[in-house]
Amino acid sequence: MVFQWTVLTLLTLLIIYHHVIYTGLMIWLGRRTPKAPLSPEASDEKNRAHEPSPLPIIALVMPAHNEEGCIEAKLANILMLDYPPEKLSVWICCDGCSDDTANIIKRWQPQFKKAGVELHCKDEADNQGKVARINQLMQLAKEQAELIALSDISALLSVDALQQAAISFLNPQTGAVTCSYLLAEATSGEQQYWQWQNNIRRAESNLGNVMGGNGAFYMMRAGLFSPLPADTINDDFMLPMMAIKQGYQVQFNQFINSVELTPSDDEQNYQRRQRIGAGNLQQLIRCRFVFKNSHHGARWLFASGKGLRTLMPFILLAYLLLSVLVAVQGSLTALGLVALQTAGYLLALLPTVGIHTRLTDKLHYFIGGYAASLLGMLRYLAGQFHQGWRHLPPLISYQSQSTLLFKRASDILLGSVGLILTLPLWPVIALLIRLDSPGSAFYRQLRVGRISEEQVELFEVIKFRTMSNNAESDSGAVWASENDPRITRIGRFLRATRLDELPQFINVLKGEMSLIGPRPERPELCGDLQNALPYYLERTAGLKPGITGLAQVNQGYDNNLDDVKNKIAWDHAYALALSSPIQWIKMDLYIMLKTIYIMACKRGQ
Repeated sequence: MVFQWTVLTLLTLLIIYHHVIYTGLMIWLGRRTPKAPLSPEASDEKNRAHEPSPLPIIALVMPAHNEEGCIEAKLANILMLDYPPEKLSVWICCDGCSDDTANIIKRWQPQFKKAGVELHCKDEADNQGKVARINQLMQLAKEQAELIALSDISALLSVDALQQAAISFLNPQTGAVTCSYLLAEATSGEQQYWQWQNNIRRAESNLGNVMGGNGAFYMMRAGLFSPLPADTINDDFMLPMMAIKQGYQVQFNQFINSVELTPSDDEQNYQRRQRIGAGNLQQLIRCRFVFKNSHHGARWLFASGKGLRTLMPFILLAYLLLSVLVAVQGSLTALGLVALQTAGYLLALLPTVGIHTRLTDKLHYFIGGYAASLLGMLRYLAGQFHQGWRHLPPLISYQSQSTLLFKRASDILLGSVGLILTLPLWPVIALLIRLDSPGSAFYRQLRVGRISEEQVELFEVIKFRTMSNNAESDSGAVWASENDPRITRIGRFLRATRLDELPQFINVLKGEMSLIGPRPERPELCGDLQNALPYYLERTAGLKPGITGLAQVNQGYDNNLDDVKNKIAWDHAYALALSSPIQWIKMDLYIMLKTIYIMACKRGQ
């Protein structure tokens, strides 16, 4: 128990250090009274220049995807910025927009021309993602500009934003500049979080370097840019970090304000925080260069801030599990720790059932953020972000990621239990199959698994053989029919009781199948079915096929095209039930109970 308490104490110190000592210190430092903003002339006088420094040429880069709701406000905001028009150019790329974004930009081009500001708009038909378009626009803009600013379409900038940014770059050591981030509409938790973040960034800047930027607005020296890897998730972090890598500083200018106009609902916020969590893990891996040299104090700031924040969901989970383990061994202190943690997490859940207070709303925001971050990092480790971040929603956007995580956990748990409980039956079933007809007791067949935007997964399903050996050697892939002569005597019993499906527990544990899901189909039939039945393949979009499923318990095996047509509706209905954990639990319980009933009554086919 000494070792366990040592680890528990270390985790306690890390949690207190990150949340209380480091964060408290940074917020206190960030709240110190800032100096008044300087004008370019005053700043130049402070630097003892003989003549005012000429303002640098700035390019404003903005990828856009279906932004018709915000683009006019953004373009109007740009025209109101206090900066010489001949020194400003705007570069926008419509990344596969399917709305009126490109046409709105074209209608504004005469106003930009009249104001003397260059407006370049590239209307690309295909959606390649934000990172690809940033690389494309940055390569074009860096040929003409000294400084490149990046800004979200949905964020408005303070009128003097470019002037203030230019002042920051009078310091030759400044490689990138970021700003204050404000929300037009925010919950109390969001508001508190971003107040703290702005204070922390101000403190980081005073101590040497801000860790990353803010997608609403940040600026960097054009010469420091190099193309981002295609799978980059948080571009607004990685681009400023290029400046640190090359020996420059990233500074925070508190007099530049960016205001996010578009409020996000709970689900959008949850998805965004998953992306940020995945990006944090990616940047922790890719920014190891920070630890090789001091980089103006960046090593301590990165480790204490971004580093521990990224690892904190894992630390909190380990802390809870270790507390429970020590409490089970009889420690009252550990039992108290478990009680405190449980109380905190329960309070954080209260807003989900409509109970709102200032404390519970803030706890919900922060604990929910860690939960979303943990899920995002697990998705990243599973390879789901290998194409980076794209504006287009994935095929599985209607499925709750938390539900899919719980579903996989239940597959592993129940699949293991099912395999252990039924394993004694396997030798008996195998012997009966061999006595009834020659050939192997097991049957392997290639099936179509989960379908994603990038690939179609194929796997070999394992079943007990119910047909005569090499039953489809002459006919090829065909559906089984009623009273099919290819089905053996023991095979009819196995099909009626669904015992032929038992070996598929192996497929479940391997991650190729789920306990519950759409029926896996053979590849040679899928093409014909997709041509004959619209949305057939979407039935397994982001979803693994199952041993049993809603369609199977309500209809049975497929005998013809009409059977498949009827099953599509059942399959899509099941997929929609994955939109929330509660709906999924109800649906899976119904399917499991009905499956047991069918097996007991020998209603299978």
